[in-house]
Amino acid sequence: MRIIPPSLLAAALCTLWTGSVHAQTSTSTLARVSTPSARIPSGMSFTYDAQHSQINAAGVQLLPAIVTAPTVKPTTGTITVTINIKIVSSFPKSTKFGCSLMAIGGMIDTNNGTVAGGIETASKAATGSGSGYATCTLTIPYSWSLPTDSSADSGLILAFGASGLQMLADNIHSNVLRSTLQLDGIETLPANSTTSKYTFDVEL
Repeated sequence: MRIIPPSLLAAALCTLWTGSVHAQTSTSTLARVSTPSARIPSGMSFTYDAQHSQINAAGVQLLPAIVTAPTVKPTTGTITVTINIKIVSSFPKSTKFGCSLMAIGGMIDTNNGTVAGGIETASKAATGSGSGYATCTLTIPYSWSLPTDSSADSGLILAFGASGLQMLADNIHSNVLRSTLQLDGIETLPANSTTSKYTFDVEL
């Protein structure tokens, strides 16, 4: 395998699944101007359960963590993702907006979807950032035990979603009024002990 070059642009492809199930499915989508690899692992797909603020991945096989000598430290860092929501649909005043994030990082086999690294998730309520706008900033600290195989593909895949929810009378359950799921990848794997920041713009 080869190290994925950061000079390629990811192809845009997003499949939206709407209806009473309130879920979405996305394959390979570029959500912003970036330099990720164009190739998402074959068979990998994502669904967005906006009602429970959860992104799920299918077709991903997470390999067991490598047992290393005590002198070998894991790869650590922090991923910070800001999602700017432009509100263009008509929503009730009581609508609550939120965001979800999944990060898959480490050594990624683009042929079969195996990952030696980690799968991380986060979700957060959005805050108003001006008339017709809302913003979420999600932070994920991570620590992954990575193989030392220099021939393996390395990278970071970010799946992110945003939604508008209407709370029901019990103030526990909600209806999904609108949601979007998008995919960015494959980004260059961040250097060890660094903070990587990404910003995405979406519309609801």
